[in-house]
Amino acid sequence: MTLKKIDPDTLAPPHGHAQVVVASGSRIVFVSGQVGIDADERLVGAGYRAQGHRAAMNAYAAVTGAGGTPADIVRFTVYVVDPAAANLEELYAGLGDAARSAGAKRTAMTLIGVTGLSMPGALVEIEVTAVID
Repeated sequence: MTLKKIDPDTLAPPHGHAQVVVASGSRIVFVSGQVGIDADERLVGAGYRAQGHRAAMNAYAAVTGAGGTPADIVRFTVYVVDPAAANLEELYAGLGDAARSAGAKRTAMTLIGVTGLSMPGALVEIEVTAVID
C-alpha cells in the first residue's frame, strides 16, 4: 500500500503532521484534526458556532484537496471543549451552516468532550474520513 500526503495551500501549514493522507487502492482519505483557523493560522472567533463552522470548512477543504467532495465524507469526529448544552447548540448551528454551504451529506459522527485542544483558545477540532470513488 502507498500513501499520498497532501497539504492544501488553502489550509494553515501543518506542524509535524500531514493535513490529508490518501491510501492507494481503496481511496480512503483520513483528514487530520482541523480547528477553527484560517490559512494564516488565526483563530476565527471565540464562539462555538464560528469555530465549528470554520473547522468543518477546513475539513471539507482537506477532502477537496484530496480529490473528493464533502459528500464523500463517511465519518466525522468532533472534539469539543466544555460540551455543555448551550455550547453544543451553537456548535451544531455552525456545523449545519457549513454542511449546507458545502453540500455535505449526513454521515457517521462522534462528539468527544475534551479539556483542551492543541491551540490556545480553540474550542472545536474536527477530523474526518472520506471514501472516494
